[in-house]
Amino acid sequence: MEIFSPNKINRQTSRLIYAWLFFAVSTLIFAGIFAFLLAISRTPFVQGILPVKDYLHTALVTHVVLSVVIWFLAFEGVLWILTGTIFSKGDLFSIPLSWIGFCLSSGGTIIIIISGIRAWGEPLLANYIPVLTHPAFYTGLIMFASGIFLTIINSLLSIYKNLTNNRNESRSFITFIMGLTGLVVLIAFSCFILAHLFLPSDLNINTYFEKLFWGGGHILQFSNTFGMICAWILLSQIILNKSPMPDRPAKLFLLISFGFTIPAPLFYFSFDAIGMELRDWFTRLMQFIAKAPAGAFAIAVIIAIKSFKAEIKKLPWDKPGFSALIFSIILFSTGGILSLLIRGIDVKIPSHYHGVIGGVTLSFMGLSYYILPLLNRDIPDTKMAKIQPYLYGIGQMLFILGMFWAGTHGVPRKTYGEAQKLDDFVKLAGMGIMGFGGLIAILGGATFVLNILIPLLKRTKT
Repeated sequence: MEIFSPNKINRQTSRLIYAWLFFAVSTLIFAGIFAFLLAISRTPFVQGILPVKDYLHTALVTHVVLSVVIWFLAFEGVLWILTGTIFSKGDLFSIPLSWIGFCLSSGGTIIIIISGIRAWGEPLLANYIPVLTHPAFYTGLIMFASGIFLTIINSLLSIYKNLTNNRNESRSFITFIMGLTGLVVLIAFSCFILAHLFLPSDLNINTYFEKLFWGGGHILQFSNTFGMICAWILLSQIILNKSPMPDRPAKLFLLISFGFTIPAPLFYFSFDAIGMELRDWFTRLMQFIAKAPAGAFAIAVIIAIKSFKAEIKKLPWDKPGFSALIFSIILFSTGGILSLLIRGIDVKIPSHYHGVIGGVTLSFMGLSYYILPLLNRDIPDTKMAKIQPYLYGIGQMLFILGMFWAGTHGVPRKTYGEAQKLDDFVKLAGMGIMGFGGLIAILGGATFVLNILIPLLKRTKT
């Protein structure tokens, strides 16, 4: 697609895109290593051979932070750089500010990875952002968040500057959605700050981190959903050569969803910071609002695909962007449906959110292939590139369905090894399918990393 021509960006912008893409994909290497340990620890018959059982909660904390927080926001960093340049038809507001943001985020991530490898501190499995209770881990998180904050501010200033200078130019829908995504992340950060200010000083550390990240963590799911929709739109434009939805209704769907995030910081002034009312408001906000626009865009993409098939008779199943788009919609939709069937506290809960985050991840994976030409790299035309979305998509689907099945028979969440009480065939079968699917998904993730990093590490093509 023409917007992904390397002639449209300058050398500094190209270096920033390269840096953020390399950083984002590299985090998946370590997320995958920790995920492998977790899959083994919950798979029947092999869970007992793992010699580091006491390390598993540390592995879980590091895996979640890398795969659900850092990978998503780092890839959105790529999209914010693109938004401040190509999609707003201009240059970044400040190149130095961009590099400061990148260095803070990548440096903080390195500290987080080292903290996980060295098992510094005690693991606390707080929802949305679990932590290791060590100053180094806290420093890494703060550095990463600070870098993302500066990157968003720079992107928003770039959008404003470029749109002001190009008043007569048509405004890209991608600029609109990524601008909203940046604002949503800023709202989430404000929720974290307000939670810290309003929480009592005598809370125990487990309750403190659970309450600290509950509200802002829910708001971050809006940004993940918006980022995924952005990837769906771009993949549709690239592969189907059309946008799945006209700009006006598309913007309306997103504006309505975004509008519900604006009063979120005010919840801390209206409800007790440790009360159930605050918790329930954020839960309802995500449950009923965050995923609603994704459903509309998923239907629009499916209709666009049917129209595309009617025109050319054959769908491009061998293109990684197309298969990633399809599996992303399937996974995200499955995760959303499973959320409606959750009763109690068991592995149905992680089954639901692994479907949702798997959908977001596959959309970013699919788009990554088409960002390579911007950096004068070829899209890998290999068998492994063609089957990679299938490996990840099918593996993740087996993972969530096996886990959900086991959950319907009472397997508890956040337990490992013998604590899972896999005392009948159904529980064993469900968790066995989960483990098998998890290993396939990890293979798909590893294949993706190789497909992207090998071209990035090769010399620029002529």
